[in-house]
Amino acid sequence: MIDINVDQEVVNTMLEKAINERVDEIVKQKYFLTYTELANYLNISKPVIENLMIKNGLQYYKVGTKYLFKQADVDEFLDDITANMNAKNNDFKFFAKFQNGEDTNV
Repeated sequence: MIDINVDQEVVNTMLEKAINERVDEIVKQKYFLTYTELANYLNISKPVIENLMIKNGLQYYKVGTKYLFKQADVDEFLDDITANMNAKNNDFKFFAKFQNGEDTNV
C-alpha cells in the first residue's frame, strides 16, 4: 500500500495561485467588441462583417451610434456556421444559410 502525505498548506497555495491566474485571464478578456475590434479579431473588413455576418444573424447591440458585439455571440455564430461547412462548401459567400436568405437579424 502506498502512503501519500499531502501538505494542505501547499495544496491551498497551489489552488489559490491557479484561481488567481484564471481570474486575471478572464478579466483581460473583453466582453464587447466594437466594429474595429471585431474586424481585427476576425481579421476581416467591416463590409464583410456587415454583408456576410450581420445580415445573416450575427447579433449586435447599438449604443447611441456605436455598434457592439459580444465576443461570445461572435464565436457561437462562427461555430454554428463552420460546423456545417465541408471541403466543397467552405466559403461564407456560398454557404447555404446565406443563399437561402434566412432572416435571423436582431
